This record gives sequence, C-alpha cells and structure tokens, in this order.
Amino acid sequence: MAFIFIFLSICCSLSIAQILKIAENNKMRVLNILVINYLAGSLISLFNSAEFGSESLILIDQEFVILGVMILLGLIFIGNLVVYSRSIDRVGMGVSIAAMRMSLIFPIAVSLFIFGEELASIRYLGILMALVALLLMVPRIKTKRISGISDAWLPVLIFLMTGAADTGLKVYERMFASQLSEELFVSGIFFISFLTGLCILIKRRELHFTFKEIGYGIATGIVNLYSSIFLIYALKLMPGSVVFPIVNVSLVILGTLIGVWVWKDKPTVKQWSGLAVAVISIYLLIG
Repeated sequence: MAFIFIFLSICCSLSIAQILKIAENNKMRVLNILVINYLAGSLISLFNSAEFGSESLILIDQEFVILGVMILLGLIFIGNLVVYSRSIDRVGMGVSIAAMRMSLIFPIAVSLFIFGEELASIRYLGILMALVALLLMVPRIKTKRISGISDAWLPVLIFLMTGAADTGLKVYERMFASQLSEELFVSGIFFISFLTGLCILIKRRELHFTFKEIGYGIATGIVNLYSSIFLIYALKLMPGSVVFPIVNVSLVILGTLIGVWVWKDKPTVKQWSGLAVAVISIYLLIG
C-alpha cells in the first residue's frame, strides 16, 4: 500500500510541474497561480479533515508547538519557491537544482539518526546511489558570475529550506499524526503560505487575478495538496529514509522522460548515466 501512496504522490508532483510549465509558456504570472493554489488547497484540505465541523478544530496537548510547526512550514513552502526562482535567474539552473535535490540528506538523516529507523544494509547502498544519481542528472552548470554575498547564499537557502520542508512532514508523521489529521495539518501549512504570498502581491501592488490564473491555481492546489497528503500516508507505512530517496529519484527520472517526450528536452550522456544509476537505486531501496 505504501508504494501506491508513493506513486500517487509522484504523479501529483509531476502534475504540478507540468501545470506551471504550461502557465509559464502562456505568459501567466506564476506567483498569482501559487497564491490561489495555496488558498484552494487549504480550503479543500480543511473541509475534508476529520476535525471539520467539530466544536474545536484543534484539541491537542501540544497545540502551540504544532501551530508553530505549521507556521514555520507555511513560510518555508512558499519562501522556497520564491528563492528557487531567483536562484535560477541569478546563479544558474544547475546549481539551484543540485541544491534542491541534495536536500534529501536532511529527512534521511532525521529518519535514521533521530527517529532510529533501521534499514537493511543493501538499502544504505540504495540511498548512496540515489544521491549519486541526483548529482549526475543535474543540468550542466553554466558559469555565471555571483554578484554578491546575497546571491551566493541563494543555493544554500534552497538546500536548507527544501530539507526543512521534507523533514517537517516526517516530524509530523512521527510526533503529531495521532493528535490531528493530515488534512488539517496540511491545510494550516497551505493557509500560511497563502497569506505570505498575498502579502507579497499586496507589496508589489499586483493583487489582481485573471480567470485563467484562478483556474490554473485551483488545479495546482488540488494536486499540490494531495502530493503532500499521499507522501505523509506513505511515511506512516514505510521508513522515511526509503520513501524520500524513492520519491526524489523517481521524480527526476519521470520528469526527465516527460521533458524528452513532451518538451523535446535533450539530456546529456551524463544525465542518461544518472538515470540508469537512479533505476538501480530504486530497485535496491524497494528490495
């Protein structure tokens, strides 16, 4: 059952990328779509939560701790996308993607060393090969002058924030899942992301939306929501040190193939080698 949830999470994540790619090709404003996406995802998740309609949505022992976690992750979720976009522009696609992919070290380390998950030795080899595969599949790093210390820190911020976001889902699964539903937890995260994005648009004086942006935002919100929900379901049934490498590597493999088939991308020999290593790593992790 865990592999079904992993598969569904991967499908949702791939759908997000394709929707945003189409939106960019049609000259729509991505931040506007993301703001609607987080609002739609938050409302759908709230209405589907077990707590919705009860006298109190949050009746838990560690209320302020969990609220703090949701606020922090909400800021990280949307902040990471903003930083990622700027990093691609300022320091290059290759460095930015490398920082994002290698961040899976954080949830793996937390799963193994803090929560004490035990793995067969062959799976450790699978994790190592997954990291190698991700590095091999990073696009060619174009030389780009880093104009200042702020630009130099952009990949570091991506590395830290992506790792923190994935780790936060693992922490919820191990510490708070028995106290509130996945739907309510993700709803809170998305609502904070929505408020943050809304503030950015207000500051930029761009608080207006086209019907297309709203439509794309709702579609993105649905798949974005269930990408996180299905991932949490998988984490309940399988060690995070296995789930995160499988999801990350599978996303790169399928994303590369979709890029070749749909968007006519042309991977290098190095990237195809990484693809082969990735397939082997997933086999070792599943076995």
